[in-house]
Amino acid sequence: MKKFVLMMMAVAFSLASFAQQGGQRREFNPESMATRRADQVKEAAKLNDEQYKKVYDLFLKQAQETQAKMKEAQEKGERPQFNREDMQKQQEATAAALKEILTPEQYAAYEKAQQERRQRFGQGGPGGGRGPRNN
Repeated sequence: MKKFVLMMMAVAFSLASFAQQGGQRREFNPESMATRRADQVKEAAKLNDEQYKKVYDLFLKQAQETQAKMKEAQEKGERPQFNREDMQKQQEATAAALKEILTPEQYAAYEKAQQERRQRFGQGGPGGGRGPRNN
């Protein structure tokens, strides 16, 4: 009986620490998200300061909209729903906005970097379930 109680306490402690870690991972900060994404574009397309500001503003607006949607769902006690169609529309809007901000050469460099990123992350590891596996 004593072993059972100790085992249950260990399980409860593990679950509590896991829940705390999960809560920290899910914290969403629009400013840091926008900075990270704008930095990726800056690195790929060699943006000037004016372009960087416009790209940052674009990503910040998107991140704030995402945060609002997440908060709204959370207040209703629901899980945020992001369907494929809405995400596709947002990606198309982002591409159109970036084409207006970047030069054609910069946009081509950005697209190339995006494709490389998709390939790198799309391959996944064993059990990753994404893309072809390198055996």
